[in-house]
Amino acid sequence: MIGGGMAGGAVGGGTAGGVGMHQHFGTGGPVAHEHGCDVGSGVAEGALIAATTGGGSGGGASCCEVGAGACTGPACGTGACYGEQAGAGSMTFVGDGGGDWTTETTYKYVGAGKGNLTVTVPMKRNFMPCVGLAALIAGVIVVLLLMTNSTPSSTIKSVAQRTTPAPVTKTKECLFWGDPHVVTFDGARPSFYGDGEYWIVKHPEVQIQGRYHGTKYTFGLAAMQKVAVGGTFIGKHIVQVEPMEEAFGGAIRVDGQPVLKEYGTYSIGGVTLTYDGIGELVDNAASKWTKNIVHMALPRGISLTVYRWGNYLDLRIQMQPLPGGQDGSCGNFNGDATDDTTQAIFERIGARIGQGEMLFTQRAPIEFTKQMEEMLRNDCTADDLIASQQKCQKELPQAASTMMMNSCIYDQCFGKNEHALRSAEVYSTAEERAALGIVG
Repeated sequence: MIGGGMAGGAVGGGTAGGVGMHQHFGTGGPVAHEHGCDVGSGVAEGALIAATTGGGSGGGASCCEVGAGACTGPACGTGACYGEQAGAGSMTFVGDGGGDWTTETTYKYVGAGKGNLTVTVPMKRNFMPCVGLAALIAGVIVVLLLMTNSTPSSTIKSVAQRTTPAPVTKTKECLFWGDPHVVTFDGARPSFYGDGEYWIVKHPEVQIQGRYHGTKYTFGLAAMQKVAVGGTFIGKHIVQVEPMEEAFGGAIRVDGQPVLKEYGTYSIGGVTLTYDGIGELVDNAASKWTKNIVHMALPRGISLTVYRWGNYLDLRIQMQPLPGGQDGSCGNFNGDATDDTTQAIFERIGARIGQGEMLFTQRAPIEFTKQMEEMLRNDCTADDLIASQQKCQKELPQAASTMMMNSCIYDQCFGKNEHALRSAEVYSTAEERAALGIVG
C-alpha cells in the first residue's frame, strides 16, 4: 500500500466534462472540450511506494641556345630566335621538385633533361614557339591554381567542425493551463500532477515558483493554485497571485500584503502590476467566465500574465533566455525540447523546491486521492514503482514526508502522460462523477 496516501480532492467550484474531455474547474458553469494536443508517449518511470518492492620536378630540353641567332635544340620550332639583347626576368621553381619562389633574370634546365635549375641571359624574342617553355608556364599555372584552391578547402573544414548550435536569443513563452497542461519555452509538454511547490523558472537572480494542488474536479491531479515571483532582479520583493476564491487565497500580494483589490495599477522595485479584465486567454474554453487578469511587467523584459479563476490559475510567461542558464517546469530554454521531460527536469533541479528556497511562507498539505492510488497500483509496473521511489529519494528535499514521496512517484510514473485525468476518472465511481456533474 502507499504509505499514508489518500484524501479527497481540494474544494473548488467550476466545471466538468465527460470521459476523455478536459475539465475546467473555475467558478463558471460546466464546460468540456477535446484538447488539440497529442497524448503523451505513455507511462514513464513512475511508481507507488510499497506494492511488491524489490612540387613538381623539372624536365624537358633547352629551347634556344646562345649563339649566332639561329634556333637550335630538339625542342625548338621552325621560327628564328630574334635579337641578341637580354630580356626581362621571370619566375619559376628552384630546388629538387617544388621549392620556394626566387627572382632571377631567367631560368633554364641543364643536365640530361632533369636536374637543378641554373641562370642564363637569353636573347629577347617577340614570340616563343618553343614547346618546352610553354610547358613550363603551364606547370606554373597549375601550381598556382593548386595553391589558390588550398585556402577554400581549409575554410570549409573549419566550418564543418563548428557543431555547437547558436544560442537562443528570441523571446518565447511558457504556458500553463488546466490540470495542469504545460508547454515549455522549447515546446515540450511535461506534466506535473502531484501536489507540492515547484520551480517554474530557477535562476540565481530570477525566481518564479508555483504551488500545484489538486481539486475535486480533477480527482486530485494538481492544477496551478498559486504563483510567486522573487529574486534580486526585483530587489528581493515577493509578488504572489492567488485564485479568486478566499478558500484558495483570494488575493494579489506584495511582500505578504494584499494589493489591487480592484482593477488598477501598482508598482514597486521595478515591477508594474496591472489588474484588469483584458487579455488573450491561454485556454479559450474558459472564455465564458469573467476575466480577472494580472499583468506583470518585470525587469529584464520578462512578462507574466496570470489568469485568476475560482480555484486555480492559468499562466503565460514571456521572456528571453537568462544569462548563465535557467531551469524549472518551463524547461531549460536551450532550444532542445527533448531534455524538458518531467524526469529530466527533476534530475537537474530536484522534484520539489528545497528547504530555504521557497518564496511561499510554508508548504501546503499534500493530498493523495484513491483514484491516484489506483492508477499507481494498476498502471505502473513493480519495476517502475521501485525505480521511481529510488529517484524520488535522491530528488526530494531531505526528510520528505510519505505523502510528498507518493506525490513525486506519481509524477515520475505519469509525467509523460498529458491526459492522466482521463485515467483517473476511470477509477472514480458513478456517484462521484454524478456529484461533480460529469455525465457518463
